Amino acid sequence: MGRKPRQESETGIYHVIIRGNNKGRLFHGREDFDEILKIAGEYLSKYPVQIYHYCLMSNHAHLLIRSEVALQLSKYMHGIQRAYHHYYRKQHTHFGHLFQGRYRSLPIETEGYLLDCGRYIERNPVRANMVADPRDWAYSSYGFYANGKKDPLVTESLAYVALADRAEARQELYRRHVEVTRPYEELIDKELIGV
Repeated sequence: MGRKPRQESETGIYHVIIRGNNKGRLFHGREDFDEILKIAGEYLSKYPVQIYHYCLMSNHAHLLIRSEVALQLSKYMHGIQRAYHHYYRKQHTHFGHLFQGRYRSLPIETEGYLLDCGRYIERNPVRANMVADPRDWAYSSYGFYANGKKDPLVTESLAYVALADRAEARQELYRRHVEVTRPYEELIDKELIGV
């Protein structure tokens, strides 16, 4: 039986998730995190996609990506995963599958959900009890949106821009939006990544 075709988003926006095989680690330390971010940036120049939000965890990663053509998203993700797997094999003397199947891509059909999905992605380290505050996790787009930190991977989302006219006001509103805990997020985690 073949794989089901991917559902295409009418907005061109997707919540993309990659996982380590059998929930195994994808990233063991700073060098691994830095390497995949470098690879993701290199492939942005090869394919017409934009990253709105991201968060790298030890055994999975979330990306909120805009790609007008679904095939370009597929090529982008395939390139990143292939290049990172090549690096990982050399760095960690790894054999076999690194990623658990193909990446997941969940269509984001409304602009209104864009900000909430970004919030969900950037709160991952807090929900996993890795940090108490999302600002304490270096491997996400939170610093870009909440504090104006430069991040060459991130394209500012239109939902974020619509929050306020001034950058400082947008950052403050975004910080408040992300700080609020929402009880349904644990249910979402179980469905999306099986934790």
